[in-house]
Amino acid sequence: MTEPTAKPAKGQKINVRLDAARALTRIIGQHRTIEWVRAERPQWLQSPLHTQLLYGTLRHYLSLGEALHRHLRRPLKDKDLDLYHLMLVGTYQLKYTAIAEYAAISECVNGCKALGKPWARGLVNGVLRTMQRDDNWRLDLAAVAALDHPPWLRSLIAKQYPAEADDLMAANNQRAPMTVRVNRSRVTPEDFRQKLDTAGFEYQQGPWPEALTLDQPQLASMLPGWDQGACSVQDLSAQHAAHLMLSALQTNTSAPLNILDACAAPGGKLFHLREALADKGVAHRLFALDDKEKRLQDLETIGARLGHTTYRYEPEHGLTGQARANEAIGLLCIDGCSPNLPFDPPLDAILLDAPCSGSGTIRRNPDIRLLITEASLLEQQALQLRLLQNLWQHLVAGGTLVYSTCSVFAEENDQVIHSFLGATSDASAQTPAQGYGQTTKYGWQMLPTDPLTDGFYYCLLRKQAVQDGAANP
Repeated sequence: MTEPTAKPAKGQKINVRLDAARALTRIIGQHRTIEWVRAERPQWLQSPLHTQLLYGTLRHYLSLGEALHRHLRRPLKDKDLDLYHLMLVGTYQLKYTAIAEYAAISECVNGCKALGKPWARGLVNGVLRTMQRDDNWRLDLAAVAALDHPPWLRSLIAKQYPAEADDLMAANNQRAPMTVRVNRSRVTPEDFRQKLDTAGFEYQQGPWPEALTLDQPQLASMLPGWDQGACSVQDLSAQHAAHLMLSALQTNTSAPLNILDACAAPGGKLFHLREALADKGVAHRLFALDDKEKRLQDLETIGARLGHTTYRYEPEHGLTGQARANEAIGLLCIDGCSPNLPFDPPLDAILLDAPCSGSGTIRRNPDIRLLITEASLLEQQALQLRLLQNLWQHLVAGGTLVYSTCSVFAEENDQVIHSFLGATSDASAQTPAQGYGQTTKYGWQMLPTDPLTDGFYYCLLRKQAVQDGAANP
């Protein structure tokens, strides 16, 4: 259950440094994520300063830790991980923020009592004041970026991107851009740009009219028309999914196309696809899967703000039995690997935005680099391949499947497609050339070295048409 935002007792001051340290301890000590903190401990992210301290300390966790260890006479005990994190937050403030040094130190010292460790006040004060006077550990940005990646991750980046490794790790230490997708079913891009101009927001136009990257990130709720569903926040690389799907569809048919988003939550690509299909006048029925009921509920909430109607798809009624074309989106809580997916007749197109390491979004989710492992890449690869093989059985001959991940590693991208093609005789891959990124053997890879995009991979898979099979047995 999500906790309500905690309010301090009357006269009690919120200690932001303590909140950040507690969040870090859950992430590092219990392998939670930032998203878990946001959902379950929202009081630890209740202000811009909370966000700055948590994200910043996570971003530089390893290099800050190396510096901190040099000023500790002896390592702290495992039970004092929270204390270690309190000092790490203080170290981050001293190195990377304009916060007054006396305030950064005193608030960390005061946090010791709330942790039940008043004995550590002298330790924390001494270590941070020593750090305050020491400039020898202030390394150049390239060295810091390398140190902030675990050795195995640094090695893998260097192996797969030898020419871009330094730039890629440096990009992972930057703050991510904020790109907005105009909801064309609610407002024209021209009208929305005018509203941004009136509100004083500066922005860059993206490759499509609905894509706008703000020069300065803002609270989403401050964007014009947010409550009325005029826009969503969606990275530019993720916005390619809907346009790839649209360009790949066979629209020269009078019958509505049956289209599935196989891993849909939280719904960004799903709702963008609906908006793009409607804008182009493509007759369609749109369906979405997710294996977590809570995620589907969140998707429904997001859809309602955007003005998209959803309903719970009942398999016994078939694809065409519950909603007319171009209307509600059918939702189904089921695992995409299930052997009994209820899609008959087959689907005309599938979007598989597969679960992955998220390695292309490290600058947006700095906890990822501390939580993923080499073993987890291979575990995800096995899941991705199972999803592909299972969903392929529900694709009509001549249909299209767009495979995507927010990963920069071949283990989750080209290697998955290679294995799939080797075992699937009626599949062929097409490289979906985009305005950003570079070709791979089977697909297209975008990287966070481009300041406008996260790391994203796309591959367009075609299923052999019946007539092709007759001509080429």
